[in-house]
Amino acid sequence: MVKNKDAIKKKISYLIDFAISENKSHKSNPYIKRYVKLAFEFAKRINYRVPKEIQRQVCKNCFEIRDANNTKTRITRGKVNHKVKRYLQLHCVSCNYVKKISI
Repeated sequence: MVKNKDAIKKKISYLIDFAISENKSHKSNPYIKRYVKLAFEFAKRINYRVPKEIQRQVCKNCFEIRDANNTKTRITRGKVNHKVKRYLQLHCVSCNYVKKISI
């Protein structure tokens, strides 16, 4: 089982790297979302947490790869337990999903 998990982890990293490189070179490839979705499904199947760098590059709602054309970024403030915190908001234009990352 351990060997199988390692093989699936390699497949996950390969699929995501391939999708990112395809997105940079050919934006019209219709299978980019499918590659990313498959990678996240494999990760869920073996209970593997995808690294944060990859999670921030992908919208978890529509599996679109984030770039300057389909993402709006803002820095906002919010209160948590009576303390003011700053957040980086990543707004996906294609599905209107907002991801907040604390700074």
